[in-house]
Amino acid sequence: MAVGLGFFAGEMRAQELPWLSGGTVRLDFAPSFWAWDSRYGTGPDGTTRTEPLGLDLTADPMGSALLPHLRDLEASLQNAIDDPAYRVRLGRSRAIVDQSRLTLPFRLEVGVTDWLTVGAMVPLVRPRTELTFTFDADSLSADVGLSPQVTSPAAVSQFLNVFETVLAQARSAHPNDPDVAAAEDFLEALSQAYAHGTFFSVSGSGVGDQLQQRLDHFRNAFGSLGVNGLPESVPMAQAYLDLEGFQSYLTGQAMRAAPLQSWTRLWSVGDVELTAALRLLHGGFARDSLGEVSRFRYQFGAGMLLRLGTGEQADYNRFLDQDAGDGQTDLEGSVFGLVEVGSRLGIWGQFRYGIQTEGEVIRRIAAPSETLPHAERLAALYRTPGDYRELDINPRVFLNPAMSFGVRYRHWSKGADSHRLQALDPESLSDLDYPPPELLDQGTEQTLRELGITGTFSTVDAFARGKTALPLYVRATYFRPLGGSGGQTPRGSRFEAGVTVYQTLWGRPQRAAPEADPGPTGM
Repeated sequence: MAVGLGFFAGEMRAQELPWLSGGTVRLDFAPSFWAWDSRYGTGPDGTTRTEPLGLDLTADPMGSALLPHLRDLEASLQNAIDDPAYRVRLGRSRAIVDQSRLTLPFRLEVGVTDWLTVGAMVPLVRPRTELTFTFDADSLSADVGLSPQVTSPAAVSQFLNVFETVLAQARSAHPNDPDVAAAEDFLEALSQAYAHGTFFSVSGSGVGDQLQQRLDHFRNAFGSLGVNGLPESVPMAQAYLDLEGFQSYLTGQAMRAAPLQSWTRLWSVGDVELTAALRLLHGGFARDSLGEVSRFRYQFGAGMLLRLGTGEQADYNRFLDQDAGDGQTDLEGSVFGLVEVGSRLGIWGQFRYGIQTEGEVIRRIAAPSETLPHAERLAALYRTPGDYRELDINPRVFLNPAMSFGVRYRHWSKGADSHRLQALDPESLSDLDYPPPELLDQGTEQTLRELGITGTFSTVDAFARGKTALPLYVRATYFRPLGGSGGQTPRGSRFEAGVTVYQTLWGRPQRAAPEADPGPTGM
């Protein structure tokens, strides 16, 4: 989020107001850098807590809770060993994640009249994710490895064919025997587990021993029925998974995703903004016969903003990727103003309300806890981001007409997003088994409170008195988070800096003019 703030011409001090005098042009460049390694998450009891970003990829053991693709394999092995409590264990994982976003907004605004200013802002955005991911597996943390369907498909095929042939003989001779019926279920469960084509029980693991014991039981039971020939052993994985094998699984056919590693997006254009600001109230600035202004001064106005969905969306095949833009249209209204008392004290503030309209996205449908959803969950969706609100207050002390320091309080909140599937081809609908798209709505209702230290320096007044060659306004703000909520709200420090240059193209010459601050760039 970004909003353009300007100045009112003819005042003796710099103040952030979203209008210019008629004929004045403002060029503004205000880079911002936001870095975070944690978020405001939600605990099991529903309370807000601070969580490291790497929490989603840290598990001991890693299983179907993070990888929903393993649930079918898990269910097949549960049936094969007749244990509904069994859970697939791949191994231990740990992740350290740091994310950041560098934004370079270029803004041009024109004062059409003294009460109307219009402008446009084009941002360049570069998100970055630094990810250190480790994975290891042993007999204490894992019970599956690379499936023999991948490493020795011929052995699996031979096992299943021999088992089926012997089972057919037993079924024909003893159709009502309970061991024959149980062997059918066992063979079906094994066939489904092998067909998963990813992982299988490791030889010598607990679940591997259970599978072998069940096969031995059926071989003895069939022998007592006069039917022989069942295989001697169940084909199993021969080794636990390593990091390279896990990364290969992520890039394979089932997941079709990028490996878990650091990456930096190339610079891309974010969401372009078109703005308009109106001055509504203004008092106390008229100079008396001695050239002085009133000790109490105020200005208030309102603005509109249209944010276009020009930004690049997150790569749905790269986990933890960031959006460079929302990819849909926003309409925002705002009110803002300032009050000054004497020559030293002033307070500026604004309130914004934004309506975010529906747009098209492609996402893997999953709950926030299902960190690594598989490719079959990839769906074309309509997303309507929640409306947002922001209150920004900035009291300041002016050391002199050129310099000020102050504090800045910002409270930002957003409603929950809404997702729904795009229209599907009725002929292909039966082949799709998407989970509810409402899973993506979880954790999208957010709040964030920040406190910043601000400083400004202006040559605008000096330029108006002929003391400098260029009217500049330089400012910087360092924000620290105070609190937040929502489950996915970043918790980190943010630094903003900016420089503004003014030029009068028509109308009266620009006098000592208040400066512009584009305000915070949000989420």
